[in-house]
Amino acid sequence: MTGSDWVSRLIPAQELRRSARQFWVAVMFLLLLMVLAATVYVNVESRLSGEPWTTTDGIYMAVLTITTIGGEVHPLTQFGRAFTIGFAITGIALAAFAVRSALSLLLGQQLSAEVQRRRRLRALREIRDHYIVCGYGRMGREALEQLRRRGLRVAVIEQNPAALEQLRESDVPFVEGNATQDEHLRAAGIARAKGLIAAVGTEEDNVFIVLSARLLNPRLDIVARAGQEETVDKLMRAGANRVLSPYVVGGRALAAAAAEPGVADFLEIVLHREDLDVKIAAVAISADSPAVGRPMAATGVEQEGGAMILAIVNERGQFHTNPPPDTALNPGDRLIAMGSRAQLAALEKAAGG
Repeated sequence: MTGSDWVSRLIPAQELRRSARQFWVAVMFLLLLMVLAATVYVNVESRLSGEPWTTTDGIYMAVLTITTIGGEVHPLTQFGRAFTIGFAITGIALAAFAVRSALSLLLGQQLSAEVQRRRRLRALREIRDHYIVCGYGRMGREALEQLRRRGLRVAVIEQNPAALEQLRESDVPFVEGNATQDEHLRAAGIARAKGLIAAVGTEEDNVFIVLSARLLNPRLDIVARAGQEETVDKLMRAGANRVLSPYVVGGRALAAAAAEPGVADFLEIVLHREDLDVKIAAVAISADSPAVGRPMAATGVEQEGGAMILAIVNERGQFHTNPPPDTALNPGDRLIAMGSRAQLAALEKAAGG
């Protein structure tokens, strides 16, 4: 058992909540006890001693007693002394309990934060073949959720305090820092990463992130966000494989939903519904694949009851839609297929993946 696991067992979340609840209950009872004591001094002790007590006198006497400073505002009667003894014992015990609960809560929070930090660092050291999301704003959060729904590993780089608080409450490994800096990209495991999404708020930062990421990992698949049309070319020159504008993508989606609502609904279901066992995936044909140079039907890539081959994309990015079964496959081709998870897994096996 590691040190962080040992600590996490000592201070589970419910224990922290219990300490916080105990602290506030003790404070509440302590305040009520002080109000009761001040009331007794002003109304009862004042009448028994014949010495007028003001509200300030009563509160002051309660504070002197509870803080163990001692002293009498006015000479006390036998009743006043007996009441003060009982009030002091009860109040000091409540105050000590409140202090203990506060220390337990503070220490527990510090240890819990340290446990989370160690777990996060360990996860970042071990993660590989993952996707790095730079920026945890609205677009970054949605991209992260979509990646996780596909069962892909992710890590985040973020520096906004509000976004970092949300990340600390999740189980997503993240790096606290600026994604434009190489040290933070390395901390997110960029050398072992499969892809990167640049989705921070400014165009300049996205360009710099893409440039730095491409230099640190030439094989990385980089997708970048462009808010302005003139930034698209800069991002491509910096090393992005694909650049998407949220305004262009959103406009196209709106037009498709208006002109072809049935098609838009179908794509939304296939791409984003997790409760249906139907997906669209791209399967790569490697140079050593047994399917290279052979017709799809002869390799088992296309078969009755298997995944539906929608298109073949060659190395130059050219699409061959609805290919016939006798189409020969070449190295670098990607099969765009639709089917169940089992059908897509069988397709990857037949393609040599």
